[in-house]
Amino acid sequence: MGKMHFKRKLVIVLIIIGTTLGFYVYLAFSETLTKSTDLSDESIGGYKVWDNISSPEFIRKYGEPIDQDNNNGYDYYYWKGGLKTASINKKEHKGKIMRLIISSTDDGLSENSLQTSKGIKLGSKKAEVLSKYGDHYYKSYEQGADIIGYIDHKLHITLEFWCVPGGRVAEIRLDDADVI
Repeated sequence: MGKMHFKRKLVIVLIIIGTTLGFYVYLAFSETLTKSTDLSDESIGGYKVWDNISSPEFIRKYGEPIDQDNNNGYDYYYWKGGLKTASINKKEHKGKIMRLIISSTDDGLSENSLQTSKGIKLGSKKAEVLSKYGDHYYKSYEQGADIIGYIDHKLHITLEFWCVPGGRVAEIRLDDADVI
């Protein structure tokens, strides 16, 4: 009886481990499994992923960065009007935008006038995001935010809405899908 009891416990433990691992694998690939949404017209502040912060048009609109954070792969710049960008910091593609971000300031959500091409801005309701962008989205949860994400598989772009408790958008990210 002892051997049967041990085998049963082992099977249960293996099922639990397998289910847990399966859940994490599903989360890791949920973007891949999500149906594509056309994001070809998507921009933030008039700029798209792969535009360049060194272009005369960008400089004319945003001027010099207010602040800067760097890491190994990207330079993060903070611009007037509440825009944040991550751009390549290597020679050949230096300044190429890989991520555009709208996020709230300490003073509140309504300060930032930037919005997506479909009119979603900080403070918009989660229900409004779903009505304008549709049902083909992935979900994630990070840093206390409920994230709704859309992916354009053809263009390899993601658009994420980070919602705070209460269902309001507190951050919007338009990314090259490879940006971590």
